[in-house]
Amino acid sequence: MLALGRPAFSQSAPELASAINAAQQQYTASFAGLPQLYNGPEYVDYAKRYQPRTGHQFFLWPDKQSGSVYYNGQAFGNLQLAYDVVLDQVVLSQPTSPLLLRLIPEKLEYFTLNNHRFRRLVADSASSRVIRTGFYEVLVDSSVQVLAKRAKRLQERIVTPNIAVEFTATDRLFMQKGGSYYAIKRKSNALRLFADKNKEMQKFIQQNKQTLNKLPLEASIVQLTRYYCSLPQ
Repeated sequence: MLALGRPAFSQSAPELASAINAAQQQYTASFAGLPQLYNGPEYVDYAKRYQPRTGHQFFLWPDKQSGSVYYNGQAFGNLQLAYDVVLDQVVLSQPTSPLLLRLIPEKLEYFTLNNHRFRRLVADSASSRVIRTGFYEVLVDSSVQVLAKRAKRLQERIVTPNIAVEFTATDRLFMQKGGSYYAIKRKSNALRLFADKNKEMQKFIQQNKQTLNKLPLEASIVQLTRYYCSLPQ
């Protein structure tokens, strides 16, 4: 038989109050950073004013993708993001509003988007001849870095009575070695950076010639760099 009466607690009243207070503090802390995340300016999809449209302004797909950010000195995961590579802006979906937000670039150190990792580089007087301040995808992150600047060019043309638009990819490839940045337009640009291991690199290229020749430039540079970084330095 169930006895009705005063419930029994293993904790005293002060202990219970302390536990509830700790739980409330933990709950509050878990959401404390959200106002720092959802406070950017609104993002307006400028592509919608064009008709017809060929392509889109985003990285990979126009739909929002799962990702994470390190923003305002805090890490946030399980977000819905898009990356406008025309404007070099990261766009955030709000869970309680249809409005889209633009994350402030100066507060965004790095972000991930569908397993692609991006970081913000700030050009100084030395590197500004090669790179510009902005977000770069990190393809190899070792003693030598391979970085891709994802970008698209917006081209307008008049189709009476409308204005049509076409988005064309203009990605660029860079490498960083010894604190210096280098633009990579062909395989020979990368091989110059590997001159200290020329014998090993040439042997690797000969052994994998058919595979490397079939790869796009970006993929072949990634493979060469990974092999170079695996060699004893």
